[in-house]
Amino acid sequence: MVTRKSAQELLARSLVYSLIVVAINFVVIVFLAYGTDQLTYVLSFVVLLEGGICLIAGGASVFYSPSFAKVSEVLFHSEPWDAKRQKQVEQQVQVFIVTGVFLVGEALLLSAI
Repeated sequence: MVTRKSAQELLARSLVYSLIVVAINFVVIVFLAYGTDQLTYVLSFVVLLEGGICLIAGGASVFYSPSFAKVSEVLFHSEPWDAKRQKQVEQQVQVFIVTGVFLVGEALLLSAI
């Protein structure tokens, strides 16, 4: 069960991660771009792409199917999936999904500027 404190910690951590990603993107785009006349367009596009990638990676990790787990065990010699491991993966992926949501929201805010 998710408590209010853990939900607030998840939101705060994800917001900080997304702001760090936006800051790093800003610095890289400023150093790589010759002019900053289209900075907001490029920055919003890159942040939107990264947010989408976070959402896709998080969603793909959360979906668990026994057949995919068996293929993964055979091909990659990974450890078998059980309920405990599935719960751990879901907790780790929550940060990716919430960070992706924040990145998409920030990209929309940047594009409105």
